[in-house]
Amino acid sequence: MVPSRYQLGEIGRYLLEQLELRRPGIQEWTPKVEASLRQALEGELQQMERQCRELGFDDVQYWQRVRRALDDILLPRYATLAKAEIALQKRDYGVWRGGDLVARGVFAAAGFILGIIAVEVPYIPIEAKWFPALTLIAGPLFPDMIVGWYRWRFRRQLESLVRDLAKASASIETYRPLSELTQSMEMPSDLAEAPPRRERA
Repeated sequence: MVPSRYQLGEIGRYLLEQLELRRPGIQEWTPKVEASLRQALEGELQQMERQCRELGFDDVQYWQRVRRALDDILLPRYATLAKAEIALQKRDYGVWRGGDLVARGVFAAAGFILGIIAVEVPYIPIEAKWFPALTLIAGPLFPDMIVGWYRWRFRRQLESLVRDLAKASASIETYRPLSELTQSMEMPSDLAEAPPRRERA
């Protein structure tokens, strides 16, 4: 049985963190960029495989399955999410004027006016006289709320991807051939061939 920290869900979470560290520097998602990211992830996988082998779990077939899941699930889905996020960033998440000082001032004024209307119109159940002051303060924060919502949604999508990888990991472990399981549980050859140590007199 593969150690929990090397199961596909945990591997996927770590690799997504590495991708997210690199994404802010990507201006355009291209095949060259994707190949570069895939190469970086392969380096991370090789390091994990070495660590796992040092712990006594040497299973080449398992890591082949992990790489297939990386190529078939993680990278294609992350590419789709990252392209959408990069496009939103280029458009400043649709916020007028990118949420600069002028835009924030206009949002504050609009919020104040809407607050007054909400208090004065009898059909709206708001009677607090301080409500326009609240909308005046909230107006300049409107761009931050929009950006925060989009980023929260992006994080949720990444978490959904991690959960799907965890489900794929369970499937990999459940339907593995017995021959592979037996081979992965055998003692590594270098340990098996090592001569016994002599006890000191």
